[in-house]
This record gives sequence, C-alpha cells and structure tokens, in this order.
Amino acid sequence: MYSAYIVATIIVVTAQLLLIAGLLKQRGRLRKAEAAMRASEASLRASYERTRLMAGRLINAQEAARADIARDLHDDVCQKLAYVSIGVNSLRSATGDIQDPQTQQVFAELDRDTRSTVEGIRRLSHDLHPATLRLLGLVPALRSHCTEVTKRQGIDVHFTVSEDVGTVPPAVGVCFFRIAQESLRNGVAHGGAKHLSVALDRSNGWLEMVITDDGTGFDVSALKHTVSGLGLIAMEERVRLIDGEVMFVSEIGSGTTVCVRAPAASPPPNG
Repeated sequence: MYSAYIVATIIVVTAQLLLIAGLLKQRGRLRKAEAAMRASEASLRASYERTRLMAGRLINAQEAARADIARDLHDDVCQKLAYVSIGVNSLRSATGDIQDPQTQQVFAELDRDTRSTVEGIRRLSHDLHPATLRLLGLVPALRSHCTEVTKRQGIDVHFTVSEDVGTVPPAVGVCFFRIAQESLRNGVAHGGAKHLSVALDRSNGWLEMVITDDGTGFDVSALKHTVSGLGLIAMEERVRLIDGEVMFVSEIGSGTTVCVRAPAASPPPNG
C-alpha cells in the first residue's frame, strides 16, 4: 500500500516538474518573442525616423535645386539674352554701312553672347538630364561627362571601361550616371580634388563602378548625421531601388573612393 502511494506521489511530482519545465520553456519562448518584437519595433521606429528625415531633406534639396536652376537662369541665361536684345536694338537703330567697324563690333558681341547663352542652356540641360545618356547609353554619357568636367574645371578626370560591359538597363544607367555626377561634383567642389577617375566594369553578372579622387576626404560616419550628408543618403537610396550596393571609403586628408555595384540584367554581346 505504501509502495503504491510512493509511486503515485512520484508520478504526480514528476508530472508537476514536467509541467513547470514546460511553463519555464514557454516563458523563455515568450521572452524571446517579446525581445524580437521590441527589436522589430525599434527597427521600425528607426526606419520611420530615417524615412521622415529623408523626406524632409529631399524637400529641402528639391527647393535648393530649384533655387540653383532659377539662379542659373537669371544670372546667366537671362542676362545674356538681355545683352543679345540690346545688340539687336543697336543694330536696328544703326544708320551706317553693315561693314562699318562699329557695326561689325556689335555683330561680334551679338555672336559671342548668343553662343555663350546656347552653351549655358546646353550645360543646364546636360546637368538635368544628358541627352547622351538617353540616346547612346551609359558608357558614352560617362565618357562625355568626364571630358566635360575636365574641360570646365581644368582638372584631370580619367575614364576607363572594360570591353564586356554590354547593354546596361536604363534604370541602372541613370543610377550609375547620377552617382558618378554627384561624386565628381563633390570631389571637386568640396574636396578640392585635382585628379579623379571613373572605372566601369562588369563581373559575374554585376555592373561595377569605382570613382576615386585625391581630394581632402571626409569622415563618412559623421557626415551622414549632418545636413551635408544628404548626397550620400540619396546615393544609397538610388542604389537600393535597383537592388544594388554602394560603399564610401574616405578619410580626412586621404581622398575618397565610391564603389557601386548592381545586377546587370542584360548579358554582354557574344564575340
């Protein structure tokens, strides 16, 4: 009788211990789930804050870009067109021979101002969206832009491209061009670079581009937390939209390297 009681007691105690162990295990799982949920909520809050900050910065950047365009139109194009108008009115009121030296001088100034105005509009149009990129593709557009930066800024910009780049998807082409454009602009305007390079290559199904400069460099982590870091964040967002990757390597006093890669959907031509 006592043995049966002891066996029953052991069974009850064992069952209780198993129940307690199960409850403890379940509690551990709940704690892990709660921790994962808190981490997820924190990540969502950080993502929301980043999105909100990015939206605010993009609005400011859009207004800044509009202001730059308006300033270029007013200070450059409009003034030159005003000079052209003055030249035309001067010719209309002229009474001498068309070969008169004074009349020829007005013609020369009119031609100069007209050419300068056309060049200003062409440069503004190129900065907004280069026709070369739309009509000929990424490689000619990058080559042309590097040549133009060299000519305009009086610095050395070297462009290299592998032979097997192939056809570049339009979205990837626009993304890569904008990153090269922004990187070169930053290297010259903010870094004071005198020697820059843009290298385009294709490897293992990825299109890769590396932009380097010998400018003053910067603290990447610190810059991203300031308003001036909007350009870097915008590059990251551009690359994210094409399922690519971008990396910034820079130190104060040692120049900057921007590496970007994205899937190259279109295979290179055979032969």
